[in-house]
Amino acid sequence: MKPQRVFVWGCVGGVAPEILRWFKIVSTGALIPQLDWGLYSVFLVLYILLVSAVAVAFNPDGPWKALWVGASLPAIIAVLVQAAPSAIK
Repeated sequence: MKPQRVFVWGCVGGVAPEILRWFKIVSTGALIPQLDWGLYSVFLVLYILLVSAVAVAFNPDGPWKALWVGASLPAIIAVLVQAAPSAIK
């Protein structure tokens, strides 16, 4: 697969969980959080670029794998952040 297509599918995978999160907020009737939308947008774009770069680095052989990498990166990062590094002696 060409890197440009992987990049696009990584973008789609990266933004999908965020779209689902906002859909869940709206569909339950909860109030939309008051955010600094400019700052939120900047971080969202940076995050999508990071996800897409990781998808390209993963070098998937199909669009579904690129989508999977983009969608699963938040879970991978969360696990890495929660695990405390062990002391090496």
